[in-house]
Amino acid sequence: MAPNTETLLTIFVALTGFAVLMQACVLFAIFLSLRKTAKSIADATEDFKVTILPTVHSTRELLERISPQVITISTALSELTTKIQKESNGVSVSISEIMERVSRQTARLDQMLTSGLNTVDQASEVVERAVAKPVRQVNGIMAAIRAVIETYRKDVPSSYRAKSASRAAYSTSNSAADLDPQI
Repeated sequence: MAPNTETLLTIFVALTGFAVLMQACVLFAIFLSLRKTAKSIADATEDFKVTILPTVHSTRELLERISPQVITISTALSELTTKIQKESNGVSVSISEIMERVSRQTARLDQMLTSGLNTVDQASEVVERAVAKPVRQVNGIMAAIRAVIETYRKDVPSSYRAKSASRAAYSTSNSAADLDPQI
């Protein structure tokens, strides 16, 4: 049994040697791959340094140049905002005062117009009373005169004409008495 064990041992040593050799090859392949990746990363980093870093430097210089101006502008904007707020408060108060004055003047104008229209209405009533009564009286007199004239214009018997004339005279005297209470 010894030869078998030796043979087995030789086979195991050979297999182990072969496995170690294979492992070494895999590790060497990994080494080559990592070296290639490291070189690629180094190239990318170099490109990054060449393209991006000058942009970063110029941006930094630009910010250093304009930062005082930005600070000045922001300060001025802050002051302007404060002034605008103060002025808007003043304008708001002024508008309130103006609206209050307009409201008072509107009420005053309304009162004046109402008073004027009431006065005109009262005056028209007085004029109507003063003119309407005499106009009615004059209309009565005119109606009486027309009646008398119509009576004389018609061809009526003379006896009837005399009666009509006396009625017209009576009617006229009564109308005149209505006009002037002294008659």
